[in-house]
Amino acid sequence: MKKKIGVKIMSNTKETNVNIDTSLETNKNRLVTEKVAASIIGVSYETLKRSIRWQKRIPYYKMNKRISYRISDLEEFIQKCKIPAKH
Repeated sequence: MKKKIGVKIMSNTKETNVNIDTSLETNKNRLVTEKVAASIIGVSYETLKRSIRWQKRIPYYKMNKRISYRISDLEEFIQKCKIPAKH
């Protein structure tokens, strides 16, 4: 499944738009920032930090003070949240 996500990155002086291709075929091991990860799973940045990261529901990588998520881990989390339809 190919999906492009547009993310606005804010700095002190300017705003930059970035498109992230989240197809697993090309990026399954790619690390993304917390804001991009929140966009991928459809929650706010604050929700990701508060309820997901602190409950350790998605594996993450911490390099110095920077938190990153692997796209394949985010896709796996989304699949774990799936509730099957009742027939």
